[in-house]
Amino acid sequence: MTALIVIEGVVILILLILVAGLLKSHAEILRQLHRLGGEPNARDNGRQPAPVGFTEVPSRVITGVDLEGASRSVSLETGHSPTLIAFLSSGCASCQTFWSELRAQPEPPLPNTRTVVVTKGPRAESPAKLAELAAPATEVVMSDEAWDEFRVPMTPYFLLVDPQALVVGEGSARDWQHLLSLLRQSAADGDPTRLDTPGRERFTDERLRGSGIEPGDPSLYENPVER
Repeated sequence: MTALIVIEGVVILILLILVAGLLKSHAEILRQLHRLGGEPNARDNGRQPAPVGFTEVPSRVITGVDLEGASRSVSLETGHSPTLIAFLSSGCASCQTFWSELRAQPEPPLPNTRTVVVTKGPRAESPAKLAELAAPATEVVMSDEAWDEFRVPMTPYFLLVDPQALVVGEGSARDWQHLLSLLRQSAADGDPTRLDTPGRERFTDERLRGSGIEPGDPSLYENPVER
């Protein structure tokens, strides 16, 4: 009987040591991911990956092929409308939401924004699968070079570029509304005049709430001289 108790005690001790080792390894993995700017299940917990950090796009032309295999170039030069570059893939579970929402022609982040979906090249992606996912009006460029040049940290990932090829905002999101909020906030922080009238009103209201003042508060309409 005593021998059994001793054996059980040894087994329990070994199990505790193994569990402690696993917990330590898991904590170390999480620390390394955090240091590298990544986050497991980033889509679910709402955190953003480490931003690429471009103030200006590394290339003013995205080159690759279209879904038919023909050469395709998309210019980001001055004179165009703002461009939303959406780095998506066919196999990314988080990307499926955006493929679906793009088929519904969603509201753009800025007025007259065009959306360009950039996937990896034909060696990594199936053009037939992408054709099933993309709406007929969706502009898709397959380009390994673009992914390298833009240093895409994860999928889905987005960059909003203004007509001067400056990066207005960037990041990942869980759905289109989350993306709109992220990019519009970045645009407003840089220059509120980029927003349309409803966007500027939302931006002003959010700033007021952040200062503890509700939109429409009577104090906003008082003449300071008469106070």
